[in-house]
Amino acid sequence: MKETNEEMKPIIKLLEEMKSKFDSIQLPKKYYRNKNLKEFFGLSDNTIISYRDQNILPFTKLGEIYYYPITEIDNLLSKNSNFDLFGNRF
Repeated sequence: MKETNEEMKPIIKLLEEMKSKFDSIQLPKKYYRNKNLKEFFGLSDNTIISYRDQNILPFTKLGEIYYYPITEIDNLLSKNSNFDLFGNRF
């Protein structure tokens, strides 16, 4: 039995290293939450609520948590930008 344990040690070590690498991988986020909108865009709680009520911000609600799709927020920002006035310098 000791020989089997000794033979397995390198395999176990390799598996542990692989697991730690997989655990450290973060998948790209697909949704913002209220705290992200406040942090990234400087929006207040009241502004976020107002934008939701006016259907300016697309959202999904699960329980009491609101989720805002990042791709839709990016599209909204692009659609409402004036970057084309600057000759695509950005």
